[in-house]
Amino acid sequence: MPLLTVSGSLSVREKIAIPPGGVATVKVVDADGEVLAATALEAEHVPLGFEVAIDPEVVSGDLFVWALLRTDVGAWGTLELVPADLETIDLTRIGD
Repeated sequence: MPLLTVSGSLSVREKIAIPPGGVATVKVVDADGEVLAATALEAEHVPLGFEVAIDPEVVSGDLFVWALLRTDVGAWGTLELVPADLETIDLTRIGD
């Protein structure tokens, strides 16, 4: 059986330059927040495309995405789960 793919891009509204060593973590979860699949990507720029493959046997309903971009100059993430069918996921700065 072919894998199900969730893909899109991560973006931040701020105009920032991503320093070397940035890492983006993307998790695909179900409505209960259970992680079904995840990936970590080197982040050298935004927007940053991502693709997560999931075994369709574990999917029983709607899918959502949680994402976090960590860099030496700060972190940006989803404050809540977002629907997996969005093409672009806007990340919000976390902390100072």
